Amino acid sequence: MFGGRRRRREEALVAKDRWRTARKLMDEDVTVLGEQLAELHVDTLADDLGHEAADHYRRALAHYDQAKDLLAASATAEDVVAVEQVVADARFHRATVLAIRDGEPLPQRREPCFFNPQHGPSMQDVEWTPPGGTPRTIAICAADARRLAAGEEPLVRMVRIGDRWVPWHLAGSVQGAIDAGAQLARSGSHGVHGQQNLSQAYLNQAMGGYDGTGGGFN
Repeated sequence: MFGGRRRRREEALVAKDRWRTARKLMDEDVTVLGEQLAELHVDTLADDLGHEAADHYRRALAHYDQAKDLLAASATAEDVVAVEQVVADARFHRATVLAIRDGEPLPQRREPCFFNPQHGPSMQDVEWTPPGGTPRTIAICAADARRLAAGEEPLVRMVRIGDRWVPWHLAGSVQGAIDAGAQLARSGSHGVHGQQNLSQAYLNQAMGGYDGTGGGFN
C-alpha cells in the first residue's frame, strides 16, 4: 500500500516537472510571438494591407490570443504541447502578412525553421553540415538561408538541458525537450557527473550521427 502511494507521488512529481519544463519553453515562444506581432502592427500602421493581408493579420492575432489562453489553462505537459501548433499557425499568418507587404513569395504550410521555430515557417531546403558531422538536408527560414549562403552562422535557438545549453534542433519540438529533460532527471541518481555526461552525449549528436529529423535522445 505504502509503495503504491509513494509511486503515485513520484509520478505526480514527474508529471508536474514535465509541465513546468514545457510551460517555460512555450511561454518563451508565446512571449516572442507577441513581440513579433506588436512589431508587425507598428510596421504596418502606415500601410494599406488590403483584404488578404488584413485577414491573415487578424488570424495571427486570434491564434496568439488562443495560445495565451490555452497556456494559462494548461495543467499537463500534453496541454502545453498542443499549444505548439496554435503558435505555429500564428507564425504562418504573420509570415504571410510580411510576404504580401513586401511583395515576396507567400510562405507554404511547412515545418518551422530547423534552427529556431521562432523564425517562422521554413522557406527552403538546403544542405547543411554541422561541425564534424555529415551533410544533411534541412528546412530553414529565408534569413538563415541567406546567412548560410554568405558563410555566416545561422541564428540557432539554445535550450537548457541539465547543466548545458544545447541547440534546439536536437530536440526538434517542445515534446523532445521535455523527454530530454526527463531523461536527465532520471539520471540524477548518478550525481552531477552523470548529468554532465548525459548532457555531453546530447551535445555530441550535433557533431555527427544526427539525421536532422527532430529526434532527441535515442
